[in-house]
Amino acid sequence: MTSPLPYPDTTGPFIQILSSDQGLKAIDSPLKGKILEMLQERDMDFEEIVSRSGRAKSTISAHLKALAEAGITASRPDPVDARRRIFSLNGRIVVRADAGDAEMLWADRFFPDALPDDATTHDVFRFILTSLRVSLLTEGIRIHPILERAGRKAGAAIYLKVRDSDIVTFLNNIVDFWARFGLGEMDIERHDPLTVVIHDCFECMDLPITGRPECAFDAGVLSALFSAHYGEKKEAVETHCYAMGSNLCRFEIWNAR
Repeated sequence: MTSPLPYPDTTGPFIQILSSDQGLKAIDSPLKGKILEMLQERDMDFEEIVSRSGRAKSTISAHLKALAEAGITASRPDPVDARRRIFSLNGRIVVRADAGDAEMLWADRFFPDALPDDATTHDVFRFILTSLRVSLLTEGIRIHPILERAGRKAGAAIYLKVRDSDIVTFLNNIVDFWARFGLGEMDIERHDPLTVVIHDCFECMDLPITGRPECAFDAGVLSALFSAHYGEKKEAVETHCYAMGSNLCRFEIWNAR
């Protein structure tokens, strides 16, 4: 189970930056961006791309051809039906910006004004993180893929501090780590599926309500921790978030696709 990215609105200014073996590629077509985000979710055949895009076959064919010529997508024959082709993303989406997303301009009101007189190191880092995130939100820039990948790298390092072959001890070590470094109050809600809840979440507590899960860094950390423990790829899917109006952040741990 994975959490698919919201597809971009096909109206208004839009830009997407994609990283591939050929370097960074800028996409300024909302429809091309929609196709790429579908392919980032998983490989798809032509008919499914057409169906999910809601556009004519000729239009999608032209866009897929342009993306292939730019080295951004690849295709292969369907192993079941050689007349069909399966399309895949040759790279990863680094950042997406909706330059005309006026609904996010109000987020600037949440930019932190000042640090308290008795600010701690924890307060300073939280201030820096919130300032960066809110600034990017107001510019219409969504950096969830970057934060998620950074979280995975951090999680791999954190795992060395919390690892244990016993799952109960391992979970207790993670809870203790979160508390010790002021990342929030973590609890294990249930074990099937394994569900983690965080109160006073360091990553998103001070963000405005966006209606979307915003804890991509935490999701990356948790994904890396449980992937390392179980020896197979796991995905932390955020179902509740302070930025969604919830009073906690909640992550379910699933096998990754």
